[in-house]
Amino acid sequence: MLEWNWDEKCGEAVSVETFKGVEAEHTYNLYTGNAYIIFINEWTEPDGTERYKVCSFWLDKDHMKNCLGLNKKGGYTRNIHSNFRKFKLNKAKCRYWKQIVQVLAEAYDDVEIELYTEK
Repeated sequence: MLEWNWDEKCGEAVSVETFKGVEAEHTYNLYTGNAYIIFINEWTEPDGTERYKVCSFWLDKDHMKNCLGLNKKGGYTRNIHSNFRKFKLNKAKCRYWKQIVQVLAEAYDDVEIELYTEK
């Protein structure tokens, strides 16, 4: 089971999705918890109720490489996160930022990676 602390947001990931011919950006909040990265969609309903949905996660380095299509020998050749265009990682809260940056650079030809430190 995935677990995370709501006070430990470690970054954001921005995807670009096309719906009915219109391109739109969507931002997912990133948490580490008991995984490398957990992608969570968070929003507030019109009545003020806060909602969330876990959209994806990378359990560890091997799982991250599988999800990003970098394990050809294992049969993982498709990047299931190919619509992501930007990753912002807080170096103070993202334990695996170095490994993540290295793998993102390998998986994408055109991606923006922003590192920052906020405690």
